[in-house]
Amino acid sequence: MFVADAHCDALLRMTLGQERSVTAQSLRLGGVGVQALAIFAGEDEHRGFHRVAPALQALRSFGVPVLTGDLPETPPRAPHAAVTIEGGELFEGEVENLRALDREVRLRMLGLTWNFENELGYPALGGETAGLKPRGKDFLREMGRLRILADVSHLNEAGFWDVCEHSALPPVASHSNCRWLCGAARNLTREQAKAIFARGGFIGMNFYPGFLCESGQAGIDDVVRHIDEMMALGGENCVGFGSDFDGISRHPESLASPADFPKLLEALQKHGYTQTQIEKIAGLNLYRVLRETNRG
Repeated sequence: MFVADAHCDALLRMTLGQERSVTAQSLRLGGVGVQALAIFAGEDEHRGFHRVAPALQALRSFGVPVLTGDLPETPPRAPHAAVTIEGGELFEGEVENLRALDREVRLRMLGLTWNFENELGYPALGGETAGLKPRGKDFLREMGRLRILADVSHLNEAGFWDVCEHSALPPVASHSNCRWLCGAARNLTREQAKAIFARGGFIGMNFYPGFLCESGQAGIDDVVRHIDEMMALGGENCVGFGSDFDGISRHPESLASPADFPKLLEALQKHGYTQTQIEKIAGLNLYRVLRETNRG
């Protein structure tokens, strides 16, 4: 079965020389055909566009082909990488930096913020009630022209609604869960989830235990519980996986790497989901929205 994952931080681990769970081998073992590989803007005073070069070097040595052109109707079976951005501060407020990187690697998604305020907007953490900044709206317009999806997973609520109003493409929350099940600010409200579904977007379930349950001790059943809730809101065509592997310090029991995706698919089957529903959740929903980036 085709599997796709909307977010991981393997490239960051590679640039730091750290061990990682997302490898070409673990993707093959898990049946992953598309893995989003995020270029991370950084979490210290050194964040910025200079981080692109080491990330691209890691991408070239990762060992799977990069999706560089328009995506065909049939998804790939062998692992491929979709290049995404986590943190718009990477571009230092310069639209030309966005254009330059897109020319080099064909960007598929851009998270306008990470956990800091930047030139584009405000993060989900911190309680800021203002929406996107003028430069953020400039970026959003250019992203529409370039066919780059806006990723709202780290964005504050006012910024989220600005994306819904102004984006030319469906909104994506690459790695966020249900806030009504787990109150983390990084999770989505029912209203946000419904808005994404109404616009044909995508929500990827984050495997971080602290975003799955209040106790922080999570298992595969907790991931299924969040999928249940998203499905109940009308997300059958819009929900999938956004594991955050290699970006999380802990993981659900028995779900430690892409090689474990078959265990999650088996749990969905035992839970009563149909084959068609599982295929959508596993990867077809994400692949559908990624095809929105086609320019042909």
